Amino acid sequence: MEVRPLGMVLGAEIVGLDLSRPLDDGARAGIHKALLDHQVVVVREIDLSPEEHVRLGEQFGEVEVHAFFPNLGPGHERVSVLDSEDGTRSSMWHTDESFLERPPMGTLLHAKMLPPVGGDTCWASMTAAYETLSSSMQRYLGGMTAEHGLSRIAEMKQRAGHAGPDEVAAAIAEDRRATHPVVHVHPETGARALYVNPTYTRWLDGVPADESDAVLRLLYAHATHERFVYRHRWSDGDFVIWDNRCTMHIALADYQARRRMHRVSVLGAGPIASPA
Repeated sequence: MEVRPLGMVLGAEIVGLDLSRPLDDGARAGIHKALLDHQVVVVREIDLSPEEHVRLGEQFGEVEVHAFFPNLGPGHERVSVLDSEDGTRSSMWHTDESFLERPPMGTLLHAKMLPPVGGDTCWASMTAAYETLSSSMQRYLGGMTAEHGLSRIAEMKQRAGHAGPDEVAAAIAEDRRATHPVVHVHPETGARALYVNPTYTRWLDGVPADESDAVLRLLYAHATHERFVYRHRWSDGDFVIWDNRCTMHIALADYQARRRMHRVSVLGAGPIASPA
C-alpha cells in the first residue's frame, strides 16, 4: 500500500489497496494513519456493495443512520444516498451534522453516477486555517462556543425564496441543535482546529449579533482560501474518506447531468474544547 499526497496541506490517495476484501490489521492501520496525516484519503475507481461500504465504516466505529438524507431502504438504512435527481445536494460549505452532540468523526463517500462535467468536491483543512490565524485571533476564539442547528437550512432557503413560513416553522419545531467549542482539539493528533461552518453554525455565544456575524464571515473566508483546500475531480467508483473533526467540504453545484453518491458516516465522541 502506497500513500501519495494530492495537496499541500490535505489530501492523499492510497494505491495498492483492495477495499472489497476485509482489511487486515496492517491495512487498517495504514488507512488510519493516512487519514490522520492527510485528513482526506482517496481510493480510485473501486466497486463496492452496500454491505462492503458499511463494513468499511465499521472499521472506524459506530455507523450512523443519517439525520435527514434518504437511504437505500430496509436493511441498508446506514447507506445514505445523495442523488441530484431527487434534489439531494450538499452545495454549501459544511462539516457533517455539526448540529448533533456527537457529530460524525468521519465520512466515507462512494461515487456511483457522475456528470460528464462538474460536481467536484472541495475540502478545507480547519487545522491549517486555525494555525495560520493571528495569535490575537486565536486568543479571542479560545474558550468560545457556538450554536449549531439543523433548522438553519430551512431559514436560508426561505431567505433565498425557496421555502415558505410553514416549512421554516416545522424545521424550527423539530430542530436539532448543539453547542460546540469554536476551537477544538483533535482527540488523536492533539492539533487544534476551527469548528464552525456556514451551513449549521448559527452564532457565536456571548457576543453581539453583528460581531458574531462579522467574525464568522472572516473565519469562513479565511478557511476556504485556496491554500487550505483540496479539490477532487471524481471518476466513477472513486471512494473518499475524510476526517470530519478537522475539515469542512462542499460539493460544487456546477453540473446538469445526474450525480449519485453513496455515503456512510461514523459517529464520534463530540468536539473537545481547547484550553482558552
